[in-house]
Amino acid sequence: MTVTPQADGYVIILRPGDHQKVTHQNRYFVPYDSVIPSGDDNFHICLHPTEEHENCFFAPSEAM
Repeated sequence: MTVTPQADGYVIILRPGDHQKVTHQNRYFVPYDSVIPSGDDNFHICLHPTEEHENCFFAPSEAM
């Protein structure tokens, strides 16, 4: 997973192997006000119901 901060949110790129649902490269955008603190030092993404739909995104507190 590649996570890039932008002025108004994160751009997330997932490739096959980054997540169990991912079969091709996908790009997601998550505004900062939708990011949930992760509770660890890692980024996490929830995809539901398919890989084209980001359901939730978690970021380390120091990255928010």
